[in-house]
Amino acid sequence: MSVDEEIRVIEKEARRLAKKKEVLLRLHREDSEKAQKLNSLYEGSGYSSPVDLVEALIRRFGLRVTGENSFQRKRKRTRVTGQLRDTIREDCRKGLSMNAASKKYDVSYAVVSKILNGFYDSCA
Repeated sequence: MSVDEEIRVIEKEARRLAKKKEVLLRLHREDSEKAQKLNSLYEGSGYSSPVDLVEALIRRFGLRVTGENSFQRKRKRTRVTGQLRDTIREDCRKGLSMNAASKKYDVSYAVVSKILNGFYDSCA
């Protein structure tokens, strides 16, 4: 690559970085404005803590919250035994779809696929 080509590449990269910097500065400015609005909202609300304010807003507007606290019960991982493997394989041979088998036996679609492809043949 000649020196002129390298200079053009560097100038192109500099323009790209300048555009990216503009976007990031704009996003930072917008985030700062949003944070200031939230702070003024909380300070003017009269609630003792931000948590109290959020809980009151959730109750007032009937919102449903999802997140780490909302998942009380996680699905337990099903251990693939030889009996389960044979049962799933037999049901799929009889015409049960892989999706239906995954739901029926509470395993993932990928596990059913692996069973049919012989990945779990070593299970006792």
